[in-house]
Amino acid sequence: MVPLPLPDSAAIRRFALVAGLTALAYALAGWLSLKLSTYIAGSVAALWLAAGIGAAASLRFGAAGVVGVLLGSLLVNSQILPVQDAFRFALGAAAGAWVMGTLPHYLQPFSAALDYVSSVAKFALVAAPLGCAVSALTGVFSLYFFGNLPAGMVLQGLWVWWLGDLLGVFLISPLLLTTSRWDLLPTNRAARLEGLVLVLGMMALTLAMMYHVDPLRPAEIVLFVMVPAVLWAALRFSVAGASLAIFLAAIIVMGVAVVSYGGITSTTTPREVFALQISMITMALGGLFVSAALAERRYSEMRLDMLANHDPLTGLPNRTYFQDFLGHALARAQREKSQVSLLFIDLDRFKHINDSQGHDVGDQVLCIVSNRLDEQLRADDFVARLGGDEFAVILTHPPASRAASRVARKLIQGLAEPFKLGQRRYAIGASVGISVYPDDGLDANTLLRQADLAMYQAKQRRSGFEYFSDELNTVAQQQLSLETGLRQALGRNELVLVYQPKVDLISGRMVGMEALVRWLTRSGGIIWPDQFIPVAEETGLIMPLGRWVTRAACEQWIAWRDAGFEPPPIAINLSPRQFSDARLIDDIDDILKDTGMDAAYLQIEVTESAAMENPARTFDMLDALRQRGLHIFIDDFGTGHSNLGQLKRMPIDALKIDKSFVDDVLTDNDDAEIAIAIIRLAHALNLRVVAEGVESVEQVAFLKQNGCDEIQGYVVAKPLTPSKVSELFSQTFAHA
Repeated sequence: MVPLPLPDSAAIRRFALVAGLTALAYALAGWLSLKLSTYIAGSVAALWLAAGIGAAASLRFGAAGVVGVLLGSLLVNSQILPVQDAFRFALGAAAGAWVMGTLPHYLQPFSAALDYVSSVAKFALVAAPLGCAVSALTGVFSLYFFGNLPAGMVLQGLWVWWLGDLLGVFLISPLLLTTSRWDLLPTNRAARLEGLVLVLGMMALTLAMMYHVDPLRPAEIVLFVMVPAVLWAALRFSVAGASLAIFLAAIIVMGVAVVSYGGITSTTTPREVFALQISMITMALGGLFVSAALAERRYSEMRLDMLANHDPLTGLPNRTYFQDFLGHALARAQREKSQVSLLFIDLDRFKHINDSQGHDVGDQVLCIVSNRLDEQLRADDFVARLGGDEFAVILTHPPASRAASRVARKLIQGLAEPFKLGQRRYAIGASVGISVYPDDGLDANTLLRQADLAMYQAKQRRSGFEYFSDELNTVAQQQLSLETGLRQALGRNELVLVYQPKVDLISGRMVGMEALVRWLTRSGGIIWPDQFIPVAEETGLIMPLGRWVTRAACEQWIAWRDAGFEPPPIAINLSPRQFSDARLIDDIDDILKDTGMDAAYLQIEVTESAAMENPARTFDMLDALRQRGLHIFIDDFGTGHSNLGQLKRMPIDALKIDKSFVDDVLTDNDDAEIAIAIIRLAHALNLRVVAEGVESVEQVAFLKQNGCDEIQGYVVAKPLTPSKVSELFSQTFAHA
């Protein structure tokens, strides 16, 4: 049998403390109620303030509050009743408090701060009436069966007792329950002055009615003075202000009753007691509902503002809020002659995690990143999520050279710490670009653009962080010019293909050729691929450029065939971004169909790094290409991070040895051994081997001696125009 866990000493002490304080507060409130108003033989109070203490304590503290109500009721009632009667009253009070504290939790959603209309309704119209009814029924029937309460007074006693408890709950509980929302009270000087004027006005109007209205009934003061004042407080000072106004109004009214009539005694007619109770209950309900409605509206406005200005995933300020804050920060820095450093942060390796593990894991990573950024920064620093995996930090500081360097290093170090999600551990990095006001720009848009440029520089250099410089701006302008020109070149037919032969080392015959794109400007100049291909990759222009290359190569092969030549297979290169394009297969199908190209004569070259980035997707893509009859070459082999087990399963035809290994095979033993190892590996996997960048007869001899199948390079021919390369179709290479 498993032993029941016992509460620790701290929990016991807290329970005893809450119960004791609740009992003391309940007893004091009950004693005050008896002094203010008694009815029916001095036993039933027309205003039982203690019921409000009990309801609030039960809602806030649960069982400890209920026990406190039991003890407090026993304490106060034992002063005026026999112990057995006092105990029955105490049980009724505790049961009523338990109902009021427990029932709302079954009527979810419920806010104990009474700042929603539905919560006020559930408490004031359901829980409080039922709880007070339990207490009233217990007390009155106890007096009837065990005391001297006449039968004719039972209904009247029930009514007055129930209304007295209910009124006490409405006057005291909201004040105690809304203390957590006192932050909603206005704190400016004008609002405080308005509150003081409201209280003084309540008292002044009450005094005026006491002097000029004869006879004056407390219920009239409630209706004509207190109700308007409470509604005004509800409209102006939120739920906490309304609760405070209700309590102050009750004090003023009861004070009038005591001063004018000596309280509510047995000589007070039931009609006057009823009128006072109903008027005060109406006042309390009106104030609570109006203040809750306004609080709910205020929360809705705050939520809308949150949605408009904050990122819903991380809770950080969004781009809109960031730009607004940066504008204000720059204006303040201009006035105070200070500096503003803007850190533009882009995550490294996040795309791989998002693509391979799914967006759910990616979202969790972004939340971890936002938390780490928030932890590393000071309270007065500003961090925002601009979108995707981009974040920005705004630092305001006195003028200093490279003041943001320490913060950048700390952020990079913090983000580099590995973390665990589920059963897997992950690690990401960050590249940070920094721009500084006023050195790098005077407005928000300029600073953001400069920091973005610096970030790309940091990513390319893998340096962690970089500051903006004028050289970066020059490079950016050149890239923009290239992008604009390339878009125009695609439409103006300024692009041409040249072809570099591949020669078989056994037969010496040309067995293939690689199509290479060149950009011939209208001015007659040439822009080389190493200049415009990176720009095309970054801007997405590589997609239409790749489609143009594929179609132009196929059309040229068909033209050679129709001219009576026997052209060898033609190879096109796929960039990493093209290879990840979902439309790639469909585009190739359309081009083959439109041009009539035989798929067996089209070769696809994919770099090793692109092929190994996402092996599962690579297998599917390569398999789909092979099923169509195309031949697949792995380009730049040896420079990536191949997994030999995955390489073995890949549906490929050949490996191309990267030029960097071929260059020094005659002088560097390491490069020679690497080249030989690649040849042997390829043959073990039943793949052909092509050596790139072969430039000398001696290199040809070395490669032929070690079993290389094909060569490509200047020793055969430079990239040639279509008319020039066609002359080599039937020739034999003499040095092979």
